Amino acid sequence: MIHPLQTDLSSMTGELIDAYVKHLSLTQAQINDLEQTVNSLAINPTKACVRLALCSEEKALEILAKTLGWELIDKELLCPDALSLIQSLQQLNLSVEWAIKQQTFVELSANQTRIYLSQYDNLFALSVLLSNTPETQSIQLCLLSSAMSTNLVDELEREVSVNQLFSSKNVNAAALAEEAPVINLVNSVIEKAIIAEASDIHIEAGNTNMHIRFRVDGKMHTFMQQPMARFPAISSRIKLISDLDIAERRLPQDGRFTTNGNGQLFDVRVSSAPDVNGESIVMRLLPKKRDELSLKNLGFEADHLEMITKWGKLTNGIVLVTGPTGSGKSTTLYGLLAEIKTGTEKIVTVEDPVEYQLEGITQVQAKADIGYTFAKALRTFLRQDPDVIMVGEIRDKETADIAVQSSLTGHLVLSTLHTNDACSVFPRLSDMGVEPYLIAATIQGVQAQRLVRRLCQSCAQPSAAPTFMDVSRFEQQQWKQSVGCDKCHGRGYKGRLGIYELVPVSPKLRELISRQAPLSELRQCAADDGARDLLKDGLLKASKGLTSVEEVLRVCSNSEGAE
Repeated sequence: MIHPLQTDLSSMTGELIDAYVKHLSLTQAQINDLEQTVNSLAINPTKACVRLALCSEEKALEILAKTLGWELIDKELLCPDALSLIQSLQQLNLSVEWAIKQQTFVELSANQTRIYLSQYDNLFALSVLLSNTPETQSIQLCLLSSAMSTNLVDELEREVSVNQLFSSKNVNAAALAEEAPVINLVNSVIEKAIIAEASDIHIEAGNTNMHIRFRVDGKMHTFMQQPMARFPAISSRIKLISDLDIAERRLPQDGRFTTNGNGQLFDVRVSSAPDVNGESIVMRLLPKKRDELSLKNLGFEADHLEMITKWGKLTNGIVLVTGPTGSGKSTTLYGLLAEIKTGTEKIVTVEDPVEYQLEGITQVQAKADIGYTFAKALRTFLRQDPDVIMVGEIRDKETADIAVQSSLTGHLVLSTLHTNDACSVFPRLSDMGVEPYLIAATIQGVQAQRLVRRLCQSCAQPSAAPTFMDVSRFEQQQWKQSVGCDKCHGRGYKGRLGIYELVPVSPKLRELISRQAPLSELRQCAADDGARDLLKDGLLKASKGLTSVEEVLRVCSNSEGAE
């Protein structure tokens, strides 16, 4: 690594010019122009390359960081938290104003000092920081792109404004919720979550700090911490825009609002619940336009896609999708509805809540708090001559009974149920009180599913085939493992796809259901009929390089049906 304090600027300039010549394959004429521009305008080679349009700023910084051996910070998710920067500057007896003026920032941790510079040759600012850093600390130098430097300045100025606001005598949470610094802070958190492609934002109260975490591709990641003194104002702001009661902190509440982020409209579903430290607030981000509301984009193998499409064309019976919360059940049903919809049928849905609004479909929000339950809504819509009915979830015997009766009177009923695997649906409904012969007569097919993280195709590398199984039955042998790069923010995964188990109800299976055969017999019958369980479907996708074996095993470890 080239250390700016251990070499003079002229020698660094020469090395950087050589680096640009090598990486950009410059002609002699371009080299002459570059050297002349550097000398005549007294600017560094990076600025000269961009000025002469020899490369983009992104490429110039990439070469610069590689040559210096510094870490390149060119994405918002790589930027440090503004609060930690302020605290680090305070420890070094430096002001925020000085950092902003110098476009130089520092973050201290237990045994490392990270220094962020927008100009690598700002030796004055660098020497100030290094002279104030304890000798026991290791140093990591980071190069900021101009956009990220501007972003950090904005974040610091926002944080200073919030600090000043909370240092004032006005401590009324409702009043603070209307103040610009609090509004900007909440907006910034939502915007960062959208950029991170998070599905949920979790704001959790603690003893001294509140924690803000994002769920990205099913995994939780800490985004920032804020002093607990700010929690009431932030909570009140979120409740205000969600049309919730800001004075109610002892009972759970649900609300929603719409926001625009990263060029996309989002429905934000808000849930607040009391806990021992105050409240827990979760915001689910639901894009209004979703390309993945198509069965073809959800990760179905060809045989599974053909089967579920066939189920959607049935004129009566029940099709159930099972899995834990957050496994994509609703998305699958929406995809199936989009496949079914031709405009020649009446489709109604009863949901709690309505997650996505679909054109040409009658969607109803169930409201249990006023007595408008799934069962009551179902009874209402049976009188409206539907062809297809989607019930958000079968939660009780009353809803299950009406779903069964609806299917027996010539309707196709789609719904979800919480079980670990497909065959567990049958004893689960029986436990609810539905007669086994009715279960056998009405259910046409059951699908279990999970979501696994999709390997980042920019950095995934080939890996050895798993040794715990015979892999010869897999047609493709493209096993890969996660690595991590800038495009996936070092996680090795980007996006998710489904793994599925589809069980059509065959005559033999119906007979077993009717006589309440043990679950093991039901699973064996499904396997004999050719059903592929979750683990096998996941490994099939891993063999194609779509996900890793480790990810499949992690997700399927709690699936009773996976063997």
